[in-house]
Amino acid sequence: MKRLRHDLNYAISAGLLVAAIVAITTGVVAHLWDLNDFVYHTYAGYVMTALSIGHVWLNWGRMVGYVRFRLGGLGRAAGMKAQAPAPSVAPVPAVAAAGRVPKRPSGSVWTSRRGFLGLTIGGLAGFLGGRGLRQPPVIAQGSDLGVVYHEWSKPGVIDVLGSVANWGQQPPLYKEYPEARQIRLPKPSGEGEVTAEQAIHRRRSIRDYSGKPMTLEQLSRVLFYTGGINSERWGSQLRAAPSSGALYPIELYPVVNRVDGLRSGLYHYGVRDHSLAELRVADLRQTVVRHGLMQEFLGEANVVLFMTVIFQRMRFKYQDRTYRYGLIEAGHLGQNAYLIATSMGLGACAIGAFMDDDINAMLGVDGKNEAAIYMLAIGNV
Repeated sequence: MKRLRHDLNYAISAGLLVAAIVAITTGVVAHLWDLNDFVYHTYAGYVMTALSIGHVWLNWGRMVGYVRFRLGGLGRAAGMKAQAPAPSVAPVPAVAAAGRVPKRPSGSVWTSRRGFLGLTIGGLAGFLGGRGLRQPPVIAQGSDLGVVYHEWSKPGVIDVLGSVANWGQQPPLYKEYPEARQIRLPKPSGEGEVTAEQAIHRRRSIRDYSGKPMTLEQLSRVLFYTGGINSERWGSQLRAAPSSGALYPIELYPVVNRVDGLRSGLYHYGVRDHSLAELRVADLRQTVVRHGLMQEFLGEANVVLFMTVIFQRMRFKYQDRTYRYGLIEAGHLGQNAYLIATSMGLGACAIGAFMDDDINAMLGVDGKNEAAIYMLAIGNV
């Protein structure tokens, strides 16, 4: 029974070591990949807790004895300050009857402590390596590049090593045009004409607009509830749409056709102070229609809202999954625009088909570090 208790104690110690390695590894993965509820990290914590309880239970007598020894030693030391310590005598090793020191019994690799630890850690490393070292996808001639990208951007356990590589520095969280004329937008009201449930039920892509001018307050509400700052938590300013790591790579550029109080032209939404930067004063209706593959309703809408993504805002952290996340976030903002427009009695229609290079040139972005990925027509119906 004593031998069994001794082996169990060593096994629990080895298990604690393995669980600690797993907890550290999964904790690093959760931090680098922004996994707020990583189940493997949680399970590793549970296993460590159970093994720690078992370790304390098996060594309770030793722990209590050590505490008593230390407390007793402190008491004796207080009464023996002037007394010199007694000389220590090295113990004499016991000698067997044949006159030789008995050898420590040699255990097999399965029963020795070192062997057990080596096998356990080696097995864990092999498991993780096997799960993470996936073969590169086979790229057949004429393959869909989107599918190829999707395959290549799948995460593996070993890919966490790439997460600590240098993928560039984080750029500023806000894009600003200090040289442009700044226009402060009116404070958006929080009262919609319909409930959220009704807006979801009524939301449709609307391509017919009345031509009635949109008010500046209406545009203010559309921009704010599409992607404006609406909260602050832990020192971070949070916005109307979710974002991976709260990095917010999407920028909004409204092209104004008919809005009271604004000249027709291209603007940039300054999310930090809820304002517009006037980038270009011009009638851009035909330009937008032409670059939007001759969809005439783009020139009839009051506003055409362009979305761009600044890739480096996410690339430094999410590496080759950046493009995935950028498209997802554009979808979040697009749905927000649909719902706020519907709640205000406006119509909205999202467009994904446009001439990228021409739109990028119109917006004044290079198409590589920042590129247009989405556009929405919004107007009175």
